[in-house]
Amino acid sequence: MADRYSTLMAESQVLVARDTLSMLPIKGDVTVMDVGGGSGVFLAEVLRRNKQARGILFDLPQVMPQAETRIANLKLSKRVALHGGSFRTDPLPRDADVVSLIRVLYDHEDATVAALLRAVFEALPNGGRLIISEPMAGGAKSDRSGDLYFAFYTMAMGTGRARSAETIARMCREAGFEGVQIPSARRPYITSALSCRKPGGDVSKN
Repeated sequence: MADRYSTLMAESQVLVARDTLSMLPIKGDVTVMDVGGGSGVFLAEVLRRNKQARGILFDLPQVMPQAETRIANLKLSKRVALHGGSFRTDPLPRDADVVSLIRVLYDHEDATVAALLRAVFEALPNGGRLIISEPMAGGAKSDRSGDLYFAFYTMAMGTGRARSAETIARMCREAGFEGVQIPSARRPYITSALSCRKPGGDVSKN
């Protein structure tokens, strides 16, 4: 049963990664840092699609062995740097052109999310890009069944909440980002996405 659950989780993570990158492609010679990147599913999909890209996986130290194994099995070790740490207490590496937050924000309260967005803003260079992808609830075009499901999910988890794209966009702007883009989602009940940028710099490369 545990193996079957792990397989289903991995399959759902791949689906999220593919949907996200269909909405918000990552192109060119860039370094992508996936914060809270788990075993590296999203980064692996980025690097599979973009042979020029490199990756940084940032997550808790106890996650690193699983990530190292997966990255090695996919023969991506030379293109991915692993950084163990907590975004609550540790500084983020400053080597990325793009930062991704995939199904991270909805597990946390507003104050934690605001602090994380500020940390990402500080870590990115001028012109750097932030990609956020997760189920988003409420807003102008809400899905009632999805909203209800994730309301129960966050209640069960005891923390966090699903937010609308408009709410996340506002929080990004409050952290200093600009140029928010919210593409149309194919499966919004699974994942919606948005991107924004740190002002200044060369925005053409990512």
